[in-house]
Amino acid sequence: MTPRGMSIQEAYRLYRDGNLLVNRKYQRKLVWAEVEKIALIDTILNNFPIPLILLAERAKLHGPGKYEILDGVQRLNAIFGFIENFYAIDGKYFDVNEATRAKQLANEGIFDIAAEDLPKLEARKCADFLDYQLAVTIFQAYDDEEITEIFGRINASGRQLSNQERRQAGVVNVFGDFVRKIASEIRGDASKDILLLSEMPEISIESSRLRQKYGLVADDIFWVRQGILWNSQLRESEDEELLADIITSILLGEPFKRSKEALNELYDNKSDLYKKIENALVLYPEDDLNRDIKHVFSILKSMIEDYDSSANALRNIVVTNNRNPIKTSFYAIFMAFYELLVHQQKSPTDSRSIMAALKNHQSKMVLGTHYITKEDREANINVTVGLIHHYFVYVEPPILKHGPGLILDFENSLRRSKIETPRYEFKQGLLELVENPSFRFDLLDRIINTICGMANLGPMSEGFIYIGVADDKKDAERIKSLYGQDYLNLSDNYVVGIDREAKKLGLTLDKYMEKIVEHIRGSKLSDPLKTQVLSQVDTIIYKHLTVVRIRIPPQSEVSFVDNTAYIRESSQTNVAEGKKLLSINSLFG
Repeated sequence: MTPRGMSIQEAYRLYRDGNLLVNRKYQRKLVWAEVEKIALIDTILNNFPIPLILLAERAKLHGPGKYEILDGVQRLNAIFGFIENFYAIDGKYFDVNEATRAKQLANEGIFDIAAEDLPKLEARKCADFLDYQLAVTIFQAYDDEEITEIFGRINASGRQLSNQERRQAGVVNVFGDFVRKIASEIRGDASKDILLLSEMPEISIESSRLRQKYGLVADDIFWVRQGILWNSQLRESEDEELLADIITSILLGEPFKRSKEALNELYDNKSDLYKKIENALVLYPEDDLNRDIKHVFSILKSMIEDYDSSANALRNIVVTNNRNPIKTSFYAIFMAFYELLVHQQKSPTDSRSIMAALKNHQSKMVLGTHYITKEDREANINVTVGLIHHYFVYVEPPILKHGPGLILDFENSLRRSKIETPRYEFKQGLLELVENPSFRFDLLDRIINTICGMANLGPMSEGFIYIGVADDKKDAERIKSLYGQDYLNLSDNYVVGIDREAKKLGLTLDKYMEKIVEHIRGSKLSDPLKTQVLSQVDTIIYKHLTVVRIRIPPQSEVSFVDNTAYIRESSQTNVAEGKKLLSINSLFG
């Protein structure tokens, strides 16, 4: 447990060798603004000390020489970002030519360096920067409970954390983990729990004013775009606080008596309220609750965007000439939608009329800042149901039964594919991109092999194949030229849909889907994988374009196509032979 010196150069090597990890079960997003990063770099360049960096080695989980960062994520990201020319200090960039490893990576295109004519830090200062000794403590850790306990002790009294971040710090419980995961799906930063530090920028959030080359822009995220929260509130995890409120209300079967103290109880494993919620999660299983919440969010989000695609659309609907967040209105609207869609199993008939009925909604609400009674919240929900229930009817099957919640999963898949490449595959369609195309059964054969390869990623891993999404802009432009159909750009992928192909073939969408399903059914894909995949073929209507989604569920044994096993290596599907096959087999040991 004794601190030791670690040069920045050594830390950078660990970083780029993939040995510095972030565990999202307890760690925050990257939240420092550039001004905070510059202040840290200035401290280092002046050879002043900075706080200790705490690393946990979990050899049994990650292998030797890999470390979870318990304290120091923001500082390390700032240091490595400076080396890789993400920002300058006093107008000067780090000179990558003075760091052999960084220069090599830049030459390989791993990161972009500042233009040659821009001022660079003097060679001596670059050398001193790389030699600077970080105070680092590395300790052996054995389980999540031990790590989160330490993390909680480090952060619980820290003034830099918001109320919600303090609640989450050091908490290991089912409710907190559920809120964290569904919040990340709605924000769009969903990922596996363990990430490389180098992957964190891709799932971190920047504001439109302070560009930091992060993967997500706060102004584009549902909560901020619809005026429900301010940018600063999203940064302080108030979206998770609002979701904790909604989820608790659903599990209790009545509006939650929301207050700071009551929210604290939800994260206290010893409180009566937490025990009540834990029991409710047994009766309402996590998977079902997750599905229902995402379905309601997706339907509500689609309705708002169809009615008005501009920024702050929902806020402008529910209140006029007001720039304050609309948390009270949103809570009542979401709970009303939940009542009609989930409890009553109704479907909306006229989304524009529903949105119009919510005009000046906030003026009809009982408002409260820090505390609002259960009775007032119940009245708010009832008023909202009264405004919109005329536009919901019983139909078979109800809208919740045919996958609107997949829209949220679809958007997250496109974002996650950047850092979890083996688990995702995108195909623009099943026809050749020529004037008189033929149906490509050979491509369906390759999809079968890819299904097998994704199933062999390991017993805890699932995969997704999307047909109707191009990962090459040239293909999207070619489709536009051939079919006169524009495409949607989403996370550097291009949604083109399969409607054009069905029409070209003279097929209904159902008949087009039958071709895919029958090819899987007639394949030599091993069971139980084949049977499970056949029940996981769905369609998603994304902004009027139909996309086919094939989900590959986790398997408990190695899968084959006839007598051949396949493996996913980055975005490629290859035959698994010899040592590769033995390696796959060991995953399912």
